[in-house]
Order: sequence, then C-alpha cells, then structure tokens
Amino acid sequence: MKAKPVILSGGSGVRLWPISRKNLAKQFVDIFQNDSSLFLETVNRVSKKPFTPPLIISNISQRFEILKLLKKFKIKTDKIILETLQKNTAPACAVASYYSEQDEILCIMPSDHYIEDNKKFLKTLENAIDLASKGFLVTIGAKAIEPNSNYGYIIPASKKKLKNSFEIERFIEKPSVGIAKKIIQNHGLWNTGIIVIKNKILIKLFNKYNKTLYNKSVASCKNSKLEKEFHILDKSSLKSIKEISMDYAILEKNFTKLVIPYNGRWSDLGTYDSLYKVKNSYGNIISIDSKNNFTYSDEKLLVVAGIDDQVVVNTKNAVLVTKKSSSHLLREIMKVLIKNKNVEAFDDAIISRPWGLFENIKHENGYKVKKLLVLPGEKISLQKHLKRSEHWVVVKGVAKITKGNKKFLLKENESTFIKKGEKHRIENNTKKNLVLIEVQTGNYLEEDDIYRFEDKYNR
Repeated sequence: MKAKPVILSGGSGVRLWPISRKNLAKQFVDIFQNDSSLFLETVNRVSKKPFTPPLIISNISQRFEILKLLKKFKIKTDKIILETLQKNTAPACAVASYYSEQDEILCIMPSDHYIEDNKKFLKTLENAIDLASKGFLVTIGAKAIEPNSNYGYIIPASKKKLKNSFEIERFIEKPSVGIAKKIIQNHGLWNTGIIVIKNKILIKLFNKYNKTLYNKSVASCKNSKLEKEFHILDKSSLKSIKEISMDYAILEKNFTKLVIPYNGRWSDLGTYDSLYKVKNSYGNIISIDSKNNFTYSDEKLLVVAGIDDQVVVNTKNAVLVTKKSSSHLLREIMKVLIKNKNVEAFDDAIISRPWGLFENIKHENGYKVKKLLVLPGEKISLQKHLKRSEHWVVVKGVAKITKGNKKFLLKENESTFIKKGEKHRIENNTKKNLVLIEVQTGNYLEEDDIYRFEDKYNR
C-alpha cells in the first residue's frame, strides 16, 4: 500500500547555536560535515516504494533553502506548504490533511532527527503503514537507552496487539531523570513524534477532539496563495490558531492508538549532549590531555588542551564555550543575542540566498567585503542601493551584468563599479558556478538597504 510522507520542517535553529541559527534550522545544516543534512536524509529515507512524493511543511523563512536542496538533488515533491506563523505540529498535521486525499496513508515525521539504521527503521515504518491501513493511528517509539529528561516518553501496554505493536497506555512529557529511570524499567519508549494514519481517520479525530483548530487550519489553506512552487498559508487565519502539539491536541485523548518499537539508534539531536553521543568531534580538531568534549570547527584549526566535559564550537563569525551539561542555557543565550541585536543570532558568516550564497569576509566602518556565489542559471534581483556603492571583481566564471541601461559580460579578473543609486543586476547564464568579490563602501552597509525593481523569487 502506498503512503505519503509528510515532512515537518518548520523549526528554528536555537538549541544548537552557533552551528544552527535563527534563520538556518539544524535540519538544513551540514552538521556531520558529510555534504548532507538531516532534511536531505529524511527525504531520501522515504524516497522509494511504497512512498509517494512527500508533502513538505515548513515556514516561510526556510523556503529558498528547501527549494535549492530539492533542485540540486532533483527531488520530486507533492507540495511545499509554508507557514507564515509557527503554530506547532497539530495545525501542521491539519494542513497536511487538507492537502491529501481521504484514503491516503500519511507518514508524518520531523525532518531533524538522526536515525542510524535506515533498513531497520523502514521495516518498522512499513509495519506501521500496514496497521494504519486497518484504521489505527500508529506511532513509532524509539528504544530508550538512557533516562533523558529532554525527551517525551510512550508507555506501552504489557501485551502485544498486532504486528509487534502495543496499545499506548499513556504519554509522559519530559519527566525528571529519576522518573525517566522508572519509565525505562517499565519498558517505556522515547516518543519520536512520528505518526502514521489514514487521512480520513485523522480528519475524524480532529473533528471529534479539536474541531475548531482543524477548521481554522483548513481556512488558512483555503485562503492561501500560490507563489511558484509554494503554497503560502493565510497569515490572518493562522493568527487565531492555538499553538499546540499533536500529543496534546489528539494523541493523549481517550481512544485506541498503537506504538511500534524501533530498536535502532535514534536521537532528535536537540542538545549538544545528544549530538556528542552520535559523534563527538567535527572538523579540523587537535585534542591534548582532554576527554568527553564536544568539539566542532567549520574551517579553522581548533585545539583543545587540558579540558573535560566541555562544548567548544568554532564557526566563521561566532565561538561557543560551555559545559556539556549546560546546553539548556542556549535559549537564554539566544534571548540575549536577539535583545542586543547581534546578527550572529540569525545568520552565519555564510548566508544562503535563492540564487546561491554570500560570505561576509570583512566588515568595518565604511566598508564591507563579501564573496558571492551565483548558481548556474540564477540571478540576483534587479535592484539599487541608496546608501552604498559596490565594486565587483569576477574571480571564477562569466557574469552578465546589468548596470543602468547597459548590459555586458564580465569575465575572470575583470571588474566594474556600481555607484550609489544605480540600477544593477548579476546573472549567471552558464552551467558553472559564478564567484565574485564584492566591496561595499558607504556609511550604511546593512542588507535592508535594497530596492528591488524585479525579482524572479518574488521577494
């Protein structure tokens, strides 16, 4: 029986700062430095039979990151749904229901979880699909290998139901370590947040237990607007929707639901401590007389000496040093960064754009140096700046330049000057990456100094 993956990808990058950022959630970061991401691994995991192309639900700030990945890896999708306000998983599931056929089996799953054994997981998921076809709501519970207070737990009934499944006795949300130990002793499972259910059953449950939320979510779909590949949910409809998880909205209600244990390694990678348990060192690292540390460096050599039980993260524009046991303080750190208007809260030195990316190399009073990478077939918006001038030097590839009323090609080692207020654009009409160095000069050099005349990405 065919099943439709519903990939939930609307979170923001707070708990793993500075590896992830407010504008770059952890599922899109190459965390393991293997030219992949948790989002890609999730999509690829359900890319073959019995799965149909996935329905992806994310937030509007992630849209171009998703689109670039899908195009780069030629991934087919059913639809891409964008939330204009984040409302947690229950409204997202209601939206998925609206955009799916009644008889479809939905495999609703987060996009930011680590699953070690894909073969074992897929077998578990296929069992869940079979049970869902019989009318059950089915969840997947991961084997709890430690009393972790950051996870929710599922308490299964003592007797098996069908196909290695158990009826769910109850859910317990993030208990203390002491209670978690007792839960594990009683065969409790980690709640993965994965739900498998026939759509018409999901609709019945929403109508029975949370009809108002369902109707408001449907309204946000009916009033949505289609922008290229994206279905953008209506913001005014979303405003009135309560922010609530599927656990609280539906799963904890009094009806029969099943859990299938997954005995492979699973983690939501929600803290540095959980990331450490998957892999403890990333990048160019030298460790001397040190143990039990999580170390990460995205480029430069990082040396740790004579320290234990620490987190040391080195990125291009931010460094974090903290105790491994203090990962919970990341939310407080983020609040301070946002309050102080630190750009590092939101973006790395390398910032993704729909046409490619740019890297901030140097920024001082009066000037900024950036490296731009424009992907094949892409172009920046036709724009002007009111407060800065720009110098462009092509270091790789061929650029088609619009400058005022003129259009011309700029080849490697050639340059041009864009004066303040002048209309301009860069295009890459070749099949190779285009790389430029941009030097900005002026009294104000922030990204909001831009007026767009035309933009293929509708920004």
